[in-house]
Amino acid sequence: MDLGLKEKVAVIMGGTSGVGLKTAEMFLDEGAKVAICGRNKERLEKAKSQLLSYGNKEDIFTSTCDVTSKSDVASFINGVAERFGGIDILVNAAGQSVMGYFFDITDEQWEEQIQLKYFAIIYAVRAAHPHLVKRGGGRIININATLAKEPERHMVATAATRAGLLNLSKTLSQELAFDNILVNSVSLGLIRTDQWERRRLKNAPDMDPERYYSELAEKRNIPLGRVGEAEEVASVIVFLGSDKASYVAGSTIETAGAIGKAL
Repeated sequence: MDLGLKEKVAVIMGGTSGVGLKTAEMFLDEGAKVAICGRNKERLEKAKSQLLSYGNKEDIFTSTCDVTSKSDVASFINGVAERFGGIDILVNAAGQSVMGYFFDITDEQWEEQIQLKYFAIIYAVRAAHPHLVKRGGGRIININATLAKEPERHMVATAATRAGLLNLSKTLSQELAFDNILVNSVSLGLIRTDQWERRRLKNAPDMDPERYYSELAEKRNIPLGRVGEAEEVASVIVFLGSDKASYVAGSTIETAGAIGKAL
């Protein structure tokens, strides 16, 4: 199936690992040009080397960028537009969770989550908007989590800010529709990413990885009986960025193995 992504320009905020990196790979596979960013220069170079297996270096743009810095984000996105002549797709994939109950979370941790789940998206949308408009429209996909609708006490800060991002995404979908910019969310369940790998190595370094994730799926009561893989999320993101999703706007697609119970 031709997704109509050839020569399109996809910007992925936070594409150095996990879902973001897998999304970049899939966009390249579809013939798109891809830009990724990250704070860690070493991880960025490693990701770039990996992307070269999926596309030509002329179709790949990388740059260090702190997504919570307004100036960094503007510089990165404008650099992408200058390099490729425009922007068609913005994927907001940067972010990390913080575990802790309400009285355990520090002000600094609250501020970090607010910066990552609100201002990183605000800065990216503001910077990308004029470039998307010049192309006659485009796509914005915000990566969220089932926590947005089903909060867990031990992740209060992440759940609260995820809920706000869901609301922001819906509002943006209505406002930007007038510019032919389709805004959607992809809501993750338990996905096997670098973040979960770090938890595994910290909590059960001697356990076989497959056994660890199998037991985790059972413990979390995932109906499909397993954790998700990054490419399973990336395929949904790429679809939303494609011509085949031309009337999908304001939606949230859960990639969570049926774990979500909220309507």
